Amino acid sequence: MKNIKLLMTSFLMLVMLLSSCSPETYSLDGQMNKSDIKFEITQDFVADPGGNTVIMKNTTPGVILTWDYVTGKSDKATETVKYAFKGNYTIKITAVTGGGIVELDPVTITVTKDNLNYVNDPLWNLLSGGVGKSKTWYLDLNADGVSKYFMGPMFFYGTDNAWLEGGDNGCYGADCWNWSPEWKGNTWIAAQGDYGSMTFSLDGGPFLTTDHKMIPSYGQESGTYYLDADAKMLTTSGATILHTNEYENCVADWRTMKIMSITENTLQVGVLRKGSCDGAATLVYNFISKQYSDNWVPAVVADPNPAIDLNGGTVDDLLSTTTTTTKTWSLSKDTPFNWTDLNGAFLNNWNSVADYEAAGWTGYVASDQTNVVKNKISFSNDGKVSTVDSNGVTKSGTYATEAGTNIITFSGISPTFPIGSSWASVSTTAENQWKIVKTAKTGNVVTDIWFGKRDPSKSEYMVFHFVLN
Repeated sequence: MKNIKLLMTSFLMLVMLLSSCSPETYSLDGQMNKSDIKFEITQDFVADPGGNTVIMKNTTPGVILTWDYVTGKSDKATETVKYAFKGNYTIKITAVTGGGIVELDPVTITVTKDNLNYVNDPLWNLLSGGVGKSKTWYLDLNADGVSKYFMGPMFFYGTDNAWLEGGDNGCYGADCWNWSPEWKGNTWIAAQGDYGSMTFSLDGGPFLTTDHKMIPSYGQESGTYYLDADAKMLTTSGATILHTNEYENCVADWRTMKIMSITENTLQVGVLRKGSCDGAATLVYNFISKQYSDNWVPAVVADPNPAIDLNGGTVDDLLSTTTTTTKTWSLSKDTPFNWTDLNGAFLNNWNSVADYEAAGWTGYVASDQTNVVKNKISFSNDGKVSTVDSNGVTKSGTYATEAGTNIITFSGISPTFPIGSSWASVSTTAENQWKIVKTAKTGNVVTDIWFGKRDPSKSEYMVFHFVLN
């Protein structure tokens, strides 16, 4: 027991002695003198008589040098840059040391001859239009909310996705995935507006000018760029690519990006999103050329024709002919109106007047039912049509049907009916048309028709439910 006590006493004395010897304050190494930071910048006149090839080498252990060489930036220990155009290039050098950041004296080198072989590459030509030319690009979302080529202005990829024509369909590691959202259904990814333009030039140098109309803090910029055609990487200096404001603080470097794809009309570039912003990912911005945008004509896409039951005949048979030459249809008292998508699927789950009342905003209530059924339309097999509304107003005219589309076009009459006290009303399109969107049978007879009025600004119909008298 005595030995244990002596051992414990000795241990405590040792701890106290060490504690009294420990410093109370700590400091970083003193800042290095810039004269102590060594590097080499040399021009390879064998490779290029004009000195276009420049080699930058860091020769100071424990120090990281960042080279800003006008057409791009790098922090590699040894970096080789090839200038295509003659001129004076001032290389700015920043040292990261244990004592802090040290700005070194810039070095200016002179290139005496053009070497256009360094930009004579299909990718350079696609990006800029070629030597002596320039090319302007727009983000593929305009002030009208239209994306002219892509589904939207930006897509999302994994951090290991890159050049989409290489690797395993653009996969170069474990983190490969993609989500290509349609902007119309995901407007949160980018604000609607005019994002301005960016122009890549090879007229006298690799110049980049940008006009950030949606991000005033960037405004109009002028700088340079470098395209590594082999690595499919694009770097810029003094100017930043167009992008959305939604991810402004989620990207650490807006001036170093992957080329994901490029054609004569389209360009996709990717920047890395920080892990703190919903996880690390590659944000891919989609661009179209000015020429493509200026010459773009909206494709005319025919609406789908929902499959409907015509009771074994034609639209004309359905509307007007069974055993008589005229059929009369009354507006439904239970479900007089609704909306559907272009394939005829209802957008509101309304099956009774109580559902309209529960929705609150429709304005249609049970007390309207008595008058609503007084709205009637009659079709005759000689092409004549007549209406009577709940106020007793009658009208007449003619109609024609279109085989295959189930569209009805009216002449001399525009069927119009009030729907009780609701703000809604039955009417036709600007072309004075309806489309039969849905039908329903009672037994073996079609007794219900939903006439659709196409919305010109949305992919949907407002539908009016009529029941066979």
